[in-house]
Amino acid sequence: MKIFRSLEHPRFRHYFFGQTISVIGFWLQSIAQAWLVYRLTDSAVMLGLVTFASFIPMLVAAPFAGLVTDRVDRRTMVLVTQTAQMLQAFALAALTLGGWVEPHHVVWLALVQGLANTFDGPARHSLLPVMVGGTRDLHNAIALNSLVMNLGRFAGPAIAGVLLVWMGEGWCFVLNGVSYLAVIASLARLPSNRAERPTQSLFREFSEGFVWVWTNLPARLVMINLVLVSFCAPNYQTMMPVFAREVFAGDALLQGLLVSCAGAGALAGTMMLAARSSTAGIARVINVGSLAAGIGLTVFSLSPSLALAAVALTAVGFGVIVTGAGTNTLLQSLVAERLRGRVISLYMMAFLGTMPVGGFVVGWLTEQFGPQPSLAAYGLVSIASALLLWRRQPAIAAALATGTGRSGDSTGQGDGAGQADGTGQGDGTGQGDGTGQAGAAGKDRDRGSNPHGGHG
Repeated sequence: MKIFRSLEHPRFRHYFFGQTISVIGFWLQSIAQAWLVYRLTDSAVMLGLVTFASFIPMLVAAPFAGLVTDRVDRRTMVLVTQTAQMLQAFALAALTLGGWVEPHHVVWLALVQGLANTFDGPARHSLLPVMVGGTRDLHNAIALNSLVMNLGRFAGPAIAGVLLVWMGEGWCFVLNGVSYLAVIASLARLPSNRAERPTQSLFREFSEGFVWVWTNLPARLVMINLVLVSFCAPNYQTMMPVFAREVFAGDALLQGLLVSCAGAGALAGTMMLAARSSTAGIARVINVGSLAAGIGLTVFSLSPSLALAAVALTAVGFGVIVTGAGTNTLLQSLVAERLRGRVISLYMMAFLGTMPVGGFVVGWLTEQFGPQPSLAAYGLVSIASALLLWRRQPAIAAALATGTGRSGDSTGQGDGAGQADGTGQGDGTGQGDGTGQAGAAGKDRDRGSNPHGGHG
């Protein structure tokens, strides 16, 4: 099975390379922004506040963003949000290069970027089936989309560390703004993708995504795990300037290199996911990722040496991306097309929206108890979540095997996405996946499903 088979689709190939450039730019800004704030304030709390501002819109507005995604032209929505983020980067660059930047400017602009990203994420992820011509290669496209993010995470921080020493923060922001042009150009090639005309009340449509996740056992369990792991494990990034300067006596270059270690682990995780031929056993893969993230974070926080810290961060990066991308894959393989935007928005709220709260809390804990015990506590929470999910693996497997985790709607029609675990069902195109039966052209075989979308 080819790891890069989704690149055979021209639309996805253009997006893949454009997004790779854009994500490198994003990481240039992310590393430079954190260093700028810590240089201006010497405050771990301010680092947490900027992270909070960047991601709190995802926590507050994600359900509404998902509802909008399922009602408007998704391509237009993504073009608008990408342009907004480009302008935000140029505004921060102008303030920094002009010598006018203050911490509150960074906070407010981080909030703007976070709000744009809240609406961008569900719409862009909902376009993946359009880019690959259906659901047959969707799980591979999701993995390669994560690969794009982590190519940027691997290369961007290291480049940022060099550019920070050489050119300063402002030019990193300029380069990020320019990088958005690449992904905007790739998305402009896509056809219009207007959602179906709404047939229900606004409130019912708003609540449907929540109902689907809560009544679908596999979705509910992996989402609870995702909330706990995402609250804790990714916040090594928030505290990285503190660890680089105070714990390991380094500078911006060391900060960038350490984040790149996590990026290398994430890159390995996405390659592993992309190499999978189906979604079989994905819930167990999510579990392994969560455990790796927790153990890695605990070891990193207490590491007596820089070498051990680098290895531990590699495990954290691997674990976080496997947990996040694996959960995305499971959800997208289960959900009906008409609910896709809303469910993806809830996924993004869990994966990215909890990070700001965790970042703010760990900033406060660091001021009180120091960075090492604070991150160690976060690592232990992630480990506990992984162990609890492991106990429920038999229930998840049973739900998927009996079809109670399948997608559908009140009419009994599925989205043709196939069986979640990929152990015997096709992809809904009439083609099998080589492991069992062919799909049924979108007809849901499990007509005894839950009436609220048929999701067990």
